[in-house]
Amino acid sequence: MKKTLQLPRFDVLLDTDCANPSNNAELTLTLRLGFRQINPAGGANTGTYNDYGSPTGQPRAIIKWSSSTWTAWKVAFCNSARKFWHGKFWILNTRGVLPFKHGQQVFLPNIWCKFDIVHSDASAGTYHHAIDVVRLAPSETWFGSHAQLYDSLDTNLVQKTHNSAGKPIMQRAHVHEIGHLLGLGHVDVGKPHCPPTGNTNASACYGVSDHDKNSVMGSGMRLDTIHAEPWLTALTTILSTAPPLLLYTPPPILVKPFTALKKRVYPRTTAEFEAGKVLTTLPPGR
Repeated sequence: MKKTLQLPRFDVLLDTDCANPSNNAELTLTLRLGFRQINPAGGANTGTYNDYGSPTGQPRAIIKWSSSTWTAWKVAFCNSARKFWHGKFWILNTRGVLPFKHGQQVFLPNIWCKFDIVHSDASAGTYHHAIDVVRLAPSETWFGSHAQLYDSLDTNLVQKTHNSAGKPIMQRAHVHEIGHLLGLGHVDVGKPHCPPTGNTNASACYGVSDHDKNSVMGSGMRLDTIHAEPWLTALTTILSTAPPLLLYTPPPILVKPFTALKKRVYPRTTAEFEAGKVLTTLPPGR
């Protein structure tokens, strides 16, 4: 079965055709991005653009995009963001769904979480998100960007803050912003110092503890299982629209919400599922 779904934030593809006793089903989230150049006014080669695109933001020196630098930036952005988010999570099939038969045995695949970006210029095609991009002048080292406004330095690894020992915490801003496009919030949203009804861009929302600061949805580059939430939500949504597969009905007492892991797990027989086994290595002969 290959089942697709178009959601406002991203497209979803659930592929169970690739599943076999040693290979899982696959769930791919695809962002379609439309990039738009921000150039100096009036066709000039140099100019300014304000932080966050705000009339009250600090003006920053910008230069006109050339065809080659524009193409190179888009390729670097998409390739590095794809590499960061692709294939990092496996969803443990704790609901006993998507059964398939191999020989006389029924198996339950887990789900490998994949990620892709399809990009075009915003003037062409269709996309989930329009992304404005400024090209900073060599004199500028910082620009106030957000999930739909980037700058030419956002793919660089830079220091965002420091930990309690004074050591730098580094981040590539665009991988953090891709997290927002997927639907993730800042690491400390919902904690007392960052209420969801307040300013979730306040510095405390990026993490107070060293652990939280190092999260990719804080100021660092660490992925945690909580960052699989877009795939978990997408899987639940697409299964609600898919026809049931009647090869196996799990005992209701064993059915639990899906769980995300950061390590590869292998398909299970129905007996292994019912015994609660989690296979991180393949059994002999499979």
